[in-house]
Amino acid sequence: MRLNNKGISLVEIMVVIAIVAVLGAVGITTINAITGRPAQQCGQKIVYSLERHRMTAMSKVSASYSIEVDDSTGKVVCVERISNGGTTTTSRVEIGSAQVSVSYKLEGSGAPADAVSVSSGHPLTLEFERSTGAFKRQADGTYCTKIYAKSGGRTVVVTLVPLTGKVYID
Repeated sequence: MRLNNKGISLVEIMVVIAIVAVLGAVGITTINAITGRPAQQCGQKIVYSLERHRMTAMSKVSASYSIEVDDSTGKVVCVERISNGGTTTTSRVEIGSAQVSVSYKLEGSGAPADAVSVSSGHPLTLEFERSTGAFKRQADGTYCTKIYAKSGGRTVVVTLVPLTGKVYID
């Protein structure tokens, strides 16, 4: 008696599907790294969070915004501190993965020539004028005019207009 085993078993189908899923996940991760998609997303989140913070800062007593690198995860986060009277609230939002590096450029008196990297001990802190919505000067009298989000081979440039508080991606 001969058995006719010309079909495919369920186990074989499951193995093929698992292999295709793993290859697909690796492919998507590689494509994101090559195209710089994380940098683009980080730039968009910076613009969105700065615009939102500007509106908040104009309606509160005191507000500050900083872009930092989280010590535990290595991810880029924005930290918003809002003081309204006697209470202070702090919120942290992830804006970039650990693959993204963020740097910024200061212009004005005493500004460094090169971009400064944001790191766990060296955040970028920004504040807005409550009455006009313009950016406040840094402690050394400079303004932050560019924020760079870099991932893979791509760099996204976020431009900050100090006198108006406008923020956009170049």
